[in-house]
Amino acid sequence: SESDQCLHLSKLARVRDEAVKLGSPQVEILSYDYGNVQDVHTIIDQTVDKLGGLDFIVLNQAEIARGHLLKSRHGQTPDFVGRTFSVNTLSPIEIALRAVPHLEENKGHIFVASSTLSVVPKSGLAVFSATKHAVNGFFYSLQRELKERRSEVTLTVGELGEMTGGDKMPLFTLPDWLMGEKKECVGGIVDTFITRPPTFTCPKLHPFLAKLFWYLGRI
Repeated sequence: SESDQCLHLSKLARVRDEAVKLGSPQVEILSYDYGNVQDVHTIIDQTVDKLGGLDFIVLNQAEIARGHLLKSRHGQTPDFVGRTFSVNTLSPIEIALRAVPHLEENKGHIFVASSTLSVVPKSGLAVFSATKHAVNGFFYSLQRELKERRSEVTLTVGELGEMTGGDKMPLFTLPDWLMGEKKECVGGIVDTFITRPPTFTCPKLHPFLAKLFWYLGRI
């Protein structure tokens, strides 16, 4: 909605102002509806035009679509499913493929935000889980292709779990000790641009313990 877009832009403006305070020489805000897959590649073209190239790219767009498949028709509609896949899966794919040639010029890096829900199911979040499972499948495959062609572009898939003070509607019922801290997670993501691991998990044991709890019927 228009109000959501204004709120989003306001948050981005605060991030921009903070980045400038920390010494970033140039910070640009480019707004785009990632539900429009057909033209999503233009966001890379605009970025290159403004900044002159690409070094790193973070693909973290996500629409946490809640909709019970059996309780309501909403969760079954093609529009609901299609938009969620467009934002969460198809847009990151299009952006990454458009960005690779530019990143290869600078030995760049891609960070893709996935989710614990890509491997652990949750009632009411079937479509979201499916989109993130698809993200894993595509980007781990792309990761292999980059290695096979000896590309100097590296790629990290981030399997992100729940953070304290995060989603107002928790995805899982988990003990506090299993929740992650946002600042710690952000710091870990920044570090991946130096260490460039194939996978990054935050909280570190979250995907493994969440899967164990699921097997045991605890979540």
